[in-house]
Amino acid sequence: MKDISLYGHLTIDNLLDGETEKKTLGSIANVWKALIELDSSLNIGLSPIDIGQALIYIDKKSATRVSKASLNLRKFSPKVFESKIHHLTYLNEMSERSFIASLDGIITADICPGRPVMKEVLSQIDYLFISDEDCDDFTGLVEATKGWVILHSATGSICSNGEDEFFWKLHEDDILKNVNVLGAGDIFASCCLYKLLEKDNDIHHWIEFAHRKTTEILRYYST
Repeated sequence: MKDISLYGHLTIDNLLDGETEKKTLGSIANVWKALIELDSSLNIGLSPIDIGQALIYIDKKSATRVSKASLNLRKFSPKVFESKIHHLTYLNEMSERSFIASLDGIITADICPGRPVMKEVLSQIDYLFISDEDCDDFTGLVEATKGWVILHSATGSICSNGEDEFFWKLHEDDILKNVNVLGAGDIFASCCLYKLLEKDNDIHHWIEFAHRKTTEILRYYST
């Protein structure tokens, strides 16, 4: 039994900041890295389904980044694990989704810029993560998703399951400035998965934890 299993995109990220250039792994690699840094004893399943590349420009001064990606250059059959939590990255661009119906445990998913997510798939998702930059129909996502939709930004999150809704906001002094925010959404999702694994049933608690821990990790990466 895995604690958390990761399915979806593995990317080779080409990073530029105006001065330097380097390559690193992204997408589920970001989630994996954040999870093992939270708890190195976690038993994590890895099933890359789509291999791609991304060109990413990072502006540390404004704590922003822009990118262009080709996510589905190579494809592999999903390897399905018995797992407490299954996380899908990135749901709207995954080339293979038919295996989702066979997953046990909690199913979570993240969305990236690109194609609209197929609403019928959302009926199988317990927790959906999406950046405010990538969302143009929050209400529609809430209506289609089985459980919670977490719309996150640099300043806080709006969370709704169609019945309950709340907003959590970072204090102004905690909002990131002059840092590399690459992978922020993946780290945020990882922190939420970690609290879910701890069986913290109060979503307010783990949204606060995820924002504060993501801020801490990104500041550490930038030093």
